[in-house]
Amino acid sequence: MEIVKLILDTFGSTIIVPIIVFILSIAMKVAPKTAFQGSLYMGVGLTAFNIILGALMGSLGSVVSQMVATTSINLPGIDVGWAAGAVIVYANTIGMFYLVFGIFVNLFLFAVKWTDTFQPTDIWNYYQFLFWAAIVQYVTGSFILAVAAATYLNLVVLLIADLIGPSLSEHYGYDGVTSTCFAATNGAPFAILMKWILKKTGLLDKIVLDPVSLRDKVGFWGEPMMMGAIIGTILAIIANWSNLAAMATWKTILATGITTGAIMALYPAVSGLFVKGLIPISQTMNKRLRSGEMKRDGFHISIDPAVFFGEEANLAAGLVLIPIMLLIAIIQPGNRMLPLADLCAMPFMIIAITAVFKGNIFGIVLTGAIWYTIGQALNSTILEIFTQAAAAAGVAEATGGSLISAWSLGVIPYGWLGYKAFSSGTVAIAIAVIVYLAIYFLFRKNKTAWQIAAGATPEYIESRKAKKA
Repeated sequence: MEIVKLILDTFGSTIIVPIIVFILSIAMKVAPKTAFQGSLYMGVGLTAFNIILGALMGSLGSVVSQMVATTSINLPGIDVGWAAGAVIVYANTIGMFYLVFGIFVNLFLFAVKWTDTFQPTDIWNYYQFLFWAAIVQYVTGSFILAVAAATYLNLVVLLIADLIGPSLSEHYGYDGVTSTCFAATNGAPFAILMKWILKKTGLLDKIVLDPVSLRDKVGFWGEPMMMGAIIGTILAIIANWSNLAAMATWKTILATGITTGAIMALYPAVSGLFVKGLIPISQTMNKRLRSGEMKRDGFHISIDPAVFFGEEANLAAGLVLIPIMLLIAIIQPGNRMLPLADLCAMPFMIIAITAVFKGNIFGIVLTGAIWYTIGQALNSTILEIFTQAAAAAGVAEATGGSLISAWSLGVIPYGWLGYKAFSSGTVAIAIAVIVYLAIYFLFRKNKTAWQIAAGATPEYIESRKAKKA
């Protein structure tokens, strides 16, 4: 387990993903040269994603810090961020164990067709549900219960990945992919409910704010580059409101606007590199399905959520949500943590919500604000527990004597429900398992209808079936 973790920490996703995809391609009988070219394109694409993401996070990080500083709000919980959260999780025995065990869990579930999602290409994001399993282990003192909780939440992650696979593929333009990043996908079921409500009230049809409609209405001002520049500039102005008289402040404001505009402009080109990496596997899979050599309805490959974050509607809605969630955190009764390190991750956290709403920024922002306000309330209840779990795992220096959590991980309501079930006894666990199985079998029985509700069009689903025919 330590060797696997060392390999992941040393090489990172930009190297590990192409290697795994190459091995997967060879296993699917893709020609070695074609498999190598596809894997290289994926590695280059991910590297490019990381470069532009680093530029965005570097620019937004200072803006968010300034926003928090200007609030003068002092809450007891410190947001240490997803990266620190991952370190704490993998310093725990459950994190180390499941890093390896989880691969075999998914391979088994995939082989017996319990899930259509191939997850080992995204194993570094295990920590997002292991965050909750680590809390279960600390609260109960049981390693077995922690493993059970991790496996249960892994099943939930895979079910959501199966649900949103077609809508993610269609909306973001990558055929046959999905995401098992819990932070990026957990909002999808709630988004389906919210879309139904907004449809019934007529609001979703009246307030159409998807990028295509905006461009039709406002022309150049609705172009991705201009949208990014405007939103980035507004965010920087809000963050530096008390110091607008200084020339250096305007340098920061304008630089932030130009950076976000550049991300919007560059993202499609980077996406094209990654698509080239998927083509060999996609073509080979379709060929084997048509020939009858591969006998299954289809499957999705889980990929890094960085591939999705920069789509224009997703990034625009995520940027708009940053000040909204900060304001909610300040005024929300009972909230004990001010988001800081993870607030920049907002575009990642609405990736599935964006697909469900097909890019309608109004629906995305409203749903994201409500969903993560609920999650924020739940996160406030685990600060002491997670801080103690971090110290027990030997990461006492991470606490600094303060209460901590990783905001993007702690605001996942399904994770909180899983933790409560597996730390509350046999009856609660049994109820959780029964609920999961009931939803799972309902989904499998009516899979197409569920996937259409999650944002995929009937035409897209039929086109995928036609490829296999």
